[in-house]
Amino acid sequence: MKWRTVFRFLSTAGVAWSLIVAQTAPASGQTLGLVISGKFALDDGSVPPELVRVELTCNSIAKPQGWSDTKGKFSVQLGTPNPDDLFDLTYSKTVERAPSGPAGTTAAPSIDATPRDLAGCDIRGVLPGYRSDVASLSGSRRLDSPDVGTIVLHRLANVEGRTSTATTAMAPANARKAFEKGVEAIKKQNPDDAQKAFKQAVENYPKFAVAWLDLGRVYESRKHLKEAMDAYKHSVDADDKFLPPYERMYILTAAQEQWPQVRELTNTVIGLDPYDFPRAYYFSALANLNLNDLDAAEKSAREAVKVDLAVNPRAGYVLGVILARKQKFAEASELLQAYLKAVPNSIEVETVKQQLAELQKFAVSK
Repeated sequence: MKWRTVFRFLSTAGVAWSLIVAQTAPASGQTLGLVISGKFALDDGSVPPELVRVELTCNSIAKPQGWSDTKGKFSVQLGTPNPDDLFDLTYSKTVERAPSGPAGTTAAPSIDATPRDLAGCDIRGVLPGYRSDVASLSGSRRLDSPDVGTIVLHRLANVEGRTSTATTAMAPANARKAFEKGVEAIKKQNPDDAQKAFKQAVENYPKFAVAWLDLGRVYESRKHLKEAMDAYKHSVDADDKFLPPYERMYILTAAQEQWPQVRELTNTVIGLDPYDFPRAYYFSALANLNLNDLDAAEKSAREAVKVDLAVNPRAGYVLGVILARKQKFAEASELLQAYLKAVPNSIEVETVKQQLAELQKFAVSK
């Protein structure tokens, strides 16, 4: 039976690149202000090579809570505003849809949705190239001991990419001073001063990869997208193993429906680090789907579902669309049903329901 146009993938970039997850309302009496402390260490007992992000995960929804110090120790207060979250690359934010896509915005769940008794919550470390053990917080309350002990990080094999760059250590004093001013301006949510400081940093040291990255973040937050892309490209030119600018680049190029570039960028990230950038698989799937390479799209989408489905339910939807295009109607139908269950309040529910009804007709008649 011929494939019908109702299943033309919603590939307008606005739908494709937004990460849709269910919005959760704050619970009354939630555990805000609870201080959690502990320490990160490698499995040989040594101190981690970089600062480790402290991540709170409640019912599969992850949110950043702060950072360790240089000795791996941390102390964070749950539910308080995280200044570093302003320009964070890992956790989805409310984003505007591209002009060619449906109107509206999507948002990640608020950290304020922390359950009162921390049921289903744990603390872990995030350091690319490493897998973290977890410390369960279920049942913890305000008067319990705040110390979760030592959380061990295990080195992963076959990771060439990194989230830090040696160019920082090589930056001259005037460039580092300007960069530090930019970081402080970000914490104070002052984009004018941040932009000025980061520009000064890269003028003083053109190979300052992280300063180019943060300058791009500022430009992107102000919707100066051409300038943002230029800054990210400079960051990659300064250190081609430094991964965060690649992530911003494939998100921006997907918004512009530049699918060959998206495929190239995501392939680079996956090749350098197949573990720590799960959305690279998601955007790879989108790129290959829009380029009509359905086998490559299915492979990437299945990886996205395996590693990121809880945070990004849309990965399952995209895999369903790919399988529908390949006339694997039964599995596609199951994935769309799961997507509707995961995000019942999505703005595209009616469209997906229509697609599901068509799928079920095809499945019966096949």
